[in-house]
Amino acid sequence: MKKTVFVCFCLFVISSFTTALTLPEQREVYTQAVNFQEQNRWMEAAQKSLLIPEYPLTYLLDYQYLKANFKRNSLDSVQSFIHKNAAHKISNDLQREYLYYLAKNEYWREYLDFYPQLPHSVDLKCFHFQAKIAQGKAEQIWPDVEKTWLSGYSLPNACDSTLNYYLQSNKISQPLIWQRFQLAYFKNKKSLMSYLIGLMDEPKKILAKQLYDLNRSPLKLLNSDLFKQRQQASYAFLLTSIKRLAAKDINLGLKAYSVYENKIPFTQLEKESLKKYFISRILINNDTDKFAWLDKELTLLGDSQLIERRIRYAIKLDNWHDIEYWIAQLPPSQQQDRKWQYWQARVLENKQQQSQARKLYQKIASQRTYYGFLAAQKLNLDYQFNAQIVTGTGLDLSHLQPQLAHIEALYFHQYIHLLKREWDALLVQQNYSLQRQLGLYAFQKGWAHLSVLASIRSKSWDALNIRFPEVRSQPFSDNANKYQIDSSYIYAITRQESSFDEFARSPVGARGYMQLMPNTAAETAKKIGLKEYKEQKQLTQGAINIQLGTAYFDSLLTRYKGNRILATAAYNAGPHRVDRWQGNNEGRAKQGLTMDSWVETIPYKETRRYVKNVLAYNVIYQHILEKPLEFLTPAELNARF
Repeated sequence: MKKTVFVCFCLFVISSFTTALTLPEQREVYTQAVNFQEQNRWMEAAQKSLLIPEYPLTYLLDYQYLKANFKRNSLDSVQSFIHKNAAHKISNDLQREYLYYLAKNEYWREYLDFYPQLPHSVDLKCFHFQAKIAQGKAEQIWPDVEKTWLSGYSLPNACDSTLNYYLQSNKISQPLIWQRFQLAYFKNKKSLMSYLIGLMDEPKKILAKQLYDLNRSPLKLLNSDLFKQRQQASYAFLLTSIKRLAAKDINLGLKAYSVYENKIPFTQLEKESLKKYFISRILINNDTDKFAWLDKELTLLGDSQLIERRIRYAIKLDNWHDIEYWIAQLPPSQQQDRKWQYWQARVLENKQQQSQARKLYQKIASQRTYYGFLAAQKLNLDYQFNAQIVTGTGLDLSHLQPQLAHIEALYFHQYIHLLKREWDALLVQQNYSLQRQLGLYAFQKGWAHLSVLASIRSKSWDALNIRFPEVRSQPFSDNANKYQIDSSYIYAITRQESSFDEFARSPVGARGYMQLMPNTAAETAKKIGLKEYKEQKQLTQGAINIQLGTAYFDSLLTRYKGNRILATAAYNAGPHRVDRWQGNNEGRAKQGLTMDSWVETIPYKETRRYVKNVLAYNVIYQHILEKPLEFLTPAELNARF
């Protein structure tokens, strides 16, 4: 009796205590529980968890406990968690992690009990296959296994057991092995091709070795006996082989095309595929001696992407006749694109048809874009921002208060990856008006990145306050003043680089607000004497990242004698590439290019878009920060590149 009274008293005390905890106190208790879990002190963590049953992130403590203590018989508790927390993205993570645990331990019955349907990811799919094979259902799943097998890429190790089973039973037949070899050849995956050759019987193995040898040495194509007639099994490899040869030597590629066209006439589709590839290689290689052939074939093909590349080549040569001709070859709808309207105006200007050029410039100048600002500056017109600021419209967000409290807790504890997933999930569930109001809510909270994400999800391109938020003004202005760079320009680079995601990390390893590579950050820190910077994880500290990013951009400005266009391109593509572009006069107008021509002909599409965006974003931030508006300086306008 006394024990019962004591337990009830304890629960009463805990219940009374939890209701008395303030939000800061709940955050502290949660942090203590997390620390205990990191030390595997699960009982103490559980006791802390009991004190904060209503805290938005308490469920993550349960998640961590389950994850760290998986057992074969954890199925019910894992399913219970997933059901209870179905609205949270972490449920998907727990589901996936438990599947990996069951597969690792080969608990195949439990694997299928837990997740009977076929998963989407390839490795989990292969675990599903293993589980089915263990149940004697190999024949039932064969159609899905066959689809998985037919890939031009190597499959994960998780698939080895399943594939070996079907190879040993000859279910993966010689025709299927040949079919996958062909896919690997198309994707140029030499190690996979070599593996598949080892699985082949004679005489296919002999033929595959010849094709493999041709893949490694495309020059052998001109004297090959592999492509005498269309009925040969090797014929399917011919087009890829010709393209591979053309990549090494366009002259030999064209010669091979001629030789095999005479031997085995290509179909119309095959001709078009090869000719488009040849045109692309000729443009890349600056083979102007082949432009007569290229122009004739491109006019017949009418491929708009290649025509755009041909226009850029004409711009690079200041060949106004060709610019005009090739713009006219674009589909009418594409000619109306603001980019090509701008260049039509430039053509008219070059032809001294000023009145017509002005009409086009005026039309373009009404837009808040790179081309709109270019046109406005040409005509000395005011820049048009066409802003539709999101304001409080009386829409009530109270029904979303639990979700917003959850977002705020994730933000406070810096669970950034999960934060972005949960924020996007919240946005997806709302209508257009609520998405915009959530963007405003994030903007007012100072959650700049979430504000930008809301503007993108709602496609609120004119909502400047949530699409181009002002954030942490002190680090931006301090470093801009230190290096005598307009703060608006640093804002513009940051907005383009990370959309103000302090924890952003690119696939190649660039980090933080201004997306610095660790080596670049270390070199810059050494140059400016920033002793506080000691390790790359500090790049997620906004103030340090902005300081290093601004200093690095300043070094690029010094390198390019104050030229922002070259410095901006170098910030994205690397100074070594910009130096190469600047130093290579082949296929370029002798007198050099104007600023707009140089930007339009930057070889990398990503860098071309990057420079245009940063220049336009700079004007937008000048407007937001109430600074004098200037798109390009007189020196930039008059420069030759």
